[in-house]
Amino acid sequence: MPGCDILVVIDNEASVQRRLAPVAALARRGEIRVTGMYVTGLPATQAFADLDGWAQLLDAYMTAQRAEATKAERAFRAEIARLKLAGDWHCSESDMTEGVIALARLHDLVVLGQPDPDAAASGPRLGEIVLAAGRPVLMVPYAGAFAELGRHIVVAWNGTREAARALHDAMFLIDGAEAVTVLEIDPREGDDDPDLRAASVVAALKRRGVTAKAETTVSDGTPIADIILSMAADLTADLVVMGAWGHSRLREFVLGGASRGILQEMTVPVLMSH
Repeated sequence: MPGCDILVVIDNEASVQRRLAPVAALARRGEIRVTGMYVTGLPATQAFADLDGWAQLLDAYMTAQRAEATKAERAFRAEIARLKLAGDWHCSESDMTEGVIALARLHDLVVLGQPDPDAAASGPRLGEIVLAAGRPVLMVPYAGAFAELGRHIVVAWNGTREAARALHDAMFLIDGAEAVTVLEIDPREGDDDPDLRAASVVAALKRRGVTAKAETTVSDGTPIADIILSMAADLTADLVVMGAWGHSRLREFVLGGASRGILQEMTVPVLMSH
């Protein structure tokens, strides 16, 4: 994995170690460079405009965010030094989502954190970043430790453009994996080109020297996201690879509902592409 340039979005000082742990696992595979990013966000000025002293409130918000950025930068630099990673820091005083999207387009991979459901709603909007960045996005669950990444990978496959994009965006990890499972849900016999089935993906991966197998199952009313995460747990997989917000005329698989379900319920890091 030569020369991988990774953007790691840091929410606060406390998120640094959790966000960098899987990145350190990537560093064991090849040369990487890490840019830590903190985005202050911009409060809606209209919400303050009708209040007395709104300018002071806005100034207080930005002062607090700059202080948090300073603490996050200090923690980030200390952690990459400990992990012996090459890297730098970028702080953007911009809308959280738009700021991440803009810088993401200059990197090979973007690392984001799953929002903590018990925390106040804030931070970049993950779905918009996946859709707009044009880069693969690795999302790290808010709970759990993820010191390993990409040893056993589950690829959610349905033959769509988005699934193919995710598969090839993740190839730098798949090529070095110990095991890869290509998961196909609710295939309709006779409806699709057989070359787009999971077995054909496995054959293509094996030609690259990747150990892979196909798994086919039916949902029978179970949410697609639950099936993917259950399979990952059963296989002790440490990464799920999937397309986001894609669809086929013949069947639904990785749709908005499945993508949102994964974002909300993930128990393992997920690499998504659109």
